[in-house]
Amino acid sequence: MWSNIKLAVFLAIKTILRGDKGSLILTVLIMLVVFLNLLFVDAVFKGISTTMDEGKINYQYGEVTIEPRPGDKYIKNTNDVIDAIQDFYYVRSIATHLRTSATLKNDKYNDGRDVAQFGAGVVGIDPEIENDSIDLKSHIIEGKCLEKGDYGKALLGADIAGGYGSSPFPEDLEGVRTGDKITAIYGNDVVRDYEIVGIYKTKNFDTDSKMFVLQDDLNSVLGTTNESSEIIVRLTDKHLSQKALDDFAKINLSNYEISDWNEKLSFGATINKSFDMIGSILRIIGSFVAGLVIFIIIFVDIVNRRKQIGILKAIGIPESAIMQSYIIRGMFYTVLGIILGFLLMNFGVIGFFRGHPIDFPMGDMVPVIKREALRMSVILFVVAGLIGSLIPAIKEVRKKILTLMR
Repeated sequence: MWSNIKLAVFLAIKTILRGDKGSLILTVLIMLVVFLNLLFVDAVFKGISTTMDEGKINYQYGEVTIEPRPGDKYIKNTNDVIDAIQDFYYVRSIATHLRTSATLKNDKYNDGRDVAQFGAGVVGIDPEIENDSIDLKSHIIEGKCLEKGDYGKALLGADIAGGYGSSPFPEDLEGVRTGDKITAIYGNDVVRDYEIVGIYKTKNFDTDSKMFVLQDDLNSVLGTTNESSEIIVRLTDKHLSQKALDDFAKINLSNYEISDWNEKLSFGATINKSFDMIGSILRIIGSFVAGLVIFIIIFVDIVNRRKQIGILKAIGIPESAIMQSYIIRGMFYTVLGIILGFLLMNFGVIGFFRGHPIDFPMGDMVPVIKREALRMSVILFVVAGLIGSLIPAIKEVRKKILTLMR
């Protein structure tokens, strides 16, 4: 058996070296492109889901979110909660938010006519610690971020302001700019005017539909003091979120709802499953194409070499060695296509998109190669290449010598 394998390897190498170099290059190029296409589609899907998830973490939930239990409106004694968790080594920063809603109105001409309005969430923040938790400062597209002492001033999301590109909302405030004043009517009938000091755009729909004001400013509206609607906990590594949940459960935080980013992104997980399903279907189709390419190449080569195969059989070369030589050739094309396709994807395509990310509505997307998808693509590709070379080899090589010599 071992001698047959060595003989098959010898025949395969000689056939490859003596064959047409143009055909060899074209065959490998086709396999490269097919495998690259498999990787690219999966990487785009993974890149989209990663961009969505990172947007939710960085601009909305953080890695861990602490909220009041159902039925409670606020987290009482916020400072005590912060003191209890801030010394864990993996806690990077903590921010408290006070949330409510209001009807925002923009009377551009101050005449009470054609007043644009938008029902928005209003978030009270402490600007001195906010930039390290929910990064708004680096996404200011006009004006500046809120600063300490900015009472009566607000930071407005681009989707509310209007006039800053596409928005998921059919209505907005019709072009609010920095320096403009808008009116907020709160649910408790308190009315406040705010000067807009900055417009931000994170490309996270939930965040970009908010107005941010000073927490002390919102305290005066809601009559709160040391209370918050949520506490955002940022960790040094998002994969430590489960450890954070376990550790927080051991201390006296049973009066609050504590969840990590995995729980918050359950809707995103559904989208990811859909992407995975589509990716699996495309992998199967792509692998079928690869197997078909190998089948055609091996079949055409065998047909063109029938007399040579007949001569090899006539001089005593075992059928198994001849068949194995064609299988080895098919696997050579397949494996070389996989290697070159992966290298081009990893160091060429993804490298390009790192410098020029795709501008998606939910953020700047860079394709991401998922290990599991890569492993499945390689397995399916190898199996397709094996079957594609095995079928014509068995079908033709087993024919009688006289049939092959005609």
